[in-house]
Amino acid sequence: HAVQYFYEPFLQAFDPELRKDLGVWYTPEEIVRYQVERVDAVLRSELGLADGLADPQVVVLDPCCGTGAYLRAVLRRIAVTLRAKGGDALVAHDLKKAAIERVFGFEILPAPFVIAHLQIGLELETLGAPLRDGRGEPERAGVYLTNALTGWEPPKEKAKQLILFPELAEERDAAEHVKQSRPILVILGNPPYNAFAGISPEEENSLVEPYKKGLVSEWGIKKFNLDDLYVRFFRLAEKCIAERGGRGVVSFISNHSWVSDPSFVVMRRRFLDEFDAVWVDGMNGDSRETGK
Repeated sequence: HAVQYFYEPFLQAFDPELRKDLGVWYTPEEIVRYQVERVDAVLRSELGLADGLADPQVVVLDPCCGTGAYLRAVLRRIAVTLRAKGGDALVAHDLKKAAIERVFGFEILPAPFVIAHLQIGLELETLGAPLRDGRGEPERAGVYLTNALTGWEPPKEKAKQLILFPELAEERDAAEHVKQSRPILVILGNPPYNAFAGISPEEENSLVEPYKKGLVSEWGIKKFNLDDLYVRFFRLAEKCIAERGGRGVVSFISNHSWVSDPSFVVMRRRFLDEFDAVWVDGMNGDSRETGK
């Protein structure tokens, strides 16, 4: 588990601007575990899924999975539920199937992507479900190197083949299959929160347009900043769960601005309209709000 503690300091020393631009911040294990347990409980109490995350129809996505902390916690929660049901003979099979077919992670940076695969592989070994088939051939967890904010709609034109790196094309295609075909029921994680000044694809840039509608004409808010990266991930989650799927659970940790800043009034109203319930758990850790 030590590797997750080293990655953020390494990136801070190796490329501090990249770390800041992409919002790479370590999430404490206690927060990860709390969010996963909260989601598991809500699936049972609100959606009527008695096995929570262990239910075979629950497709989970961490769209910015980093080194895989949330995915590992989800797999551990699934293992606990399966063992409590007494199906010891099938625990390994069902757990590995979940890791390959319905617990997904997207990551845009190669280094944490590799670490995530390493950590999930080690976690499954520990849980008695190693990623090898009966013939000893390696299998892979559902973690893909991709920009989570693009590729959700089929392309109008066929993408050009990356001849030098066909593996990257295969990775892109596998990720887009998840984005366009899998019925995602749970989105959770710690999306990057940092004002983004770089150049983004048009599909990503336009994500937050619904949150700007009426800000000036209806609310008289002429100055607003909705370019924080985490806002794009909130909008992605809203599209996946509220618009495409019609039901599901979103659990994100973020800074405090969307709860109180006037710029987010349209976003807050959309959430109240689109979702049946919204819980805000104040962790008391936003330096600008709490001084801590």
